[in-house]
This record gives sequence, C-alpha cells and structure tokens, in this order.
Amino acid sequence: MPAKDFREVLRVIRADETRIYGIRIGDGGAELWRISEAPGEPAQSIKECGLAGPDEASDFLEEVRRTLKAGGWQEV
Repeated sequence: MPAKDFREVLRVIRADETRIYGIRIGDGGAELWRISEAPGEPAQSIKECGLAGPDEASDFLEEVRRTLKAGGWQEV
C-alpha cells in the first residue's frame, strides 16, 4: 500500500503495540486498513473492510473506536 494512498484516521496504543488505521481511496469506494507495530516485530498490515461511502466509513470508525477503548487501547 503506497503511503501516498493512505490517510491515517486513527492511532491507538496498548502496552508496546501501536495500531494505525487508515483509509485508502479506490475506484469502487474506500478501504480501511490496519497497520500493527510492536518492538522487535515486523509491521503488519491488513485490509479490515471495504467501505461504500463517507457515512458508512464514519459509522464503522466510531464502532472501531468504541471497541478498542473497551479493550484497553488508548487513542493518541
């Protein structure tokens, strides 16, 4: 995923792990990606889901925030 195609929308930490969520815009809508980073480990990225439009993206990101907060993640 080229960095220029990636727009960071959420960054959270828990212990030594950082997760960065970003939107990548494509021809058919948008994709939400998660990059996980931890000391001594290679960064890992996965496509979380495809999104049809801005309302769907906003709703989904709010759900992700609530879930991460409940799991002990802190937004930075």
